[in-house]
Amino acid sequence: MKVGMMVPNYARWFRGEGIFATCEKGKELDLDALCFVDHVIVTPRQYVGMGNGYMDEWTAMTYVAAVTDMQGWKPILTQAVCVIPYRPPIQQAKVAATLDSLSGGRLIVGAGSGYNELEFADLGLDIRERGDLTDEYLACMKELWTHTVTSFHGKYVNFDDRTISVRPVQQPHPPILYGSHGARPRRRIAERYQGNIQGPGRDVESQRAFDSDMADLNRLWKEYGRAGKPFQMAYVRGHLTTDRSQAGKNVMKGVTTEGRTLTEADVNIRSGPRINRMAEGEERPYGGAHPLIHVSTMVDDLRRLESVGTDLAIVWLESYRYGNLDNQGMQLQQMELLAEHVLPKVNRDKKPIEMDFGGKLYTPMG
Repeated sequence: MKVGMMVPNYARWFRGEGIFATCEKGKELDLDALCFVDHVIVTPRQYVGMGNGYMDEWTAMTYVAAVTDMQGWKPILTQAVCVIPYRPPIQQAKVAATLDSLSGGRLIVGAGSGYNELEFADLGLDIRERGDLTDEYLACMKELWTHTVTSFHGKYVNFDDRTISVRPVQQPHPPILYGSHGARPRRRIAERYQGNIQGPGRDVESQRAFDSDMADLNRLWKEYGRAGKPFQMAYVRGHLTTDRSQAGKNVMKGVTTEGRTLTEADVNIRSGPRINRMAEGEERPYGGAHPLIHVSTMVDDLRRLESVGTDLAIVWLESYRYGNLDNQGMQLQQMELLAEHVLPKVNRDKKPIEMDFGGKLYTPMG
């Protein structure tokens, strides 16, 4: 299993020296991938919970590609996720192809359909059409990546005999992983994409649901005549500690929709309202409890992912101010704990990646 890390492209401190230092530490840890997250426009209260510095995902990825090139290492650049409906597909295809070209073929697209109702509304999109938008936009992007000149006709996108000029290094196109749950997304993955973004979680119920979902995806994969297996990416998150007496405690971050600082008494909005639809015009809070976990728990998490066939595990470490540590200090301290107490106990695979494209196995990053 390959191991990567989520980078805080949502945080105000993650600029210049902060990016350079984080990437240099990532090189030291021999990380296989750097992963990015995506939001475009949020409310002021959501801004507090999201880290008060959300950069455009594609631009941040291109900057980090250049930094890592300068540092002499070439991690995979991926997303969990890129909300595909948020950007016009022609423009997005060109941006992604540019990144893949400049980085030497290091992009794995981590596609998602989104969930934030107000964000969709502000961008002039109907959240009820997010699945259809995602399907058509990705189909359009693949068409532009795989043909020098092409035409496309759909419900949302139409053009004849056009080119975006720049081609991705990876052929037939950069791999696409789809991060979504449900029968429809699984069928789309089996029919069109290279794999999925989903993990088993820490509780028994989520592990059972994961097992059921993966059994269904593998069945569909064979039904569509795909080669090998779906490439699986998953992430695990936690505030690492070596102090067992601290494990299980929470650090609360963010504010409620009333503007009050979140406390332990508030609902953990990561596992609640993010799943359920909000009423039209209602603001979704953002923030919640960040659990401290003992380093041994992270070892168990990663071993569990390996046991269920995960190909790329993304570790999401916290980088908020904590105790005497500023943001960058916290990020580097968490990475040091990962290096000392976690990674040596996990089996890591450095073999070339193989993925199915249209029924044939390719090494897209080879």
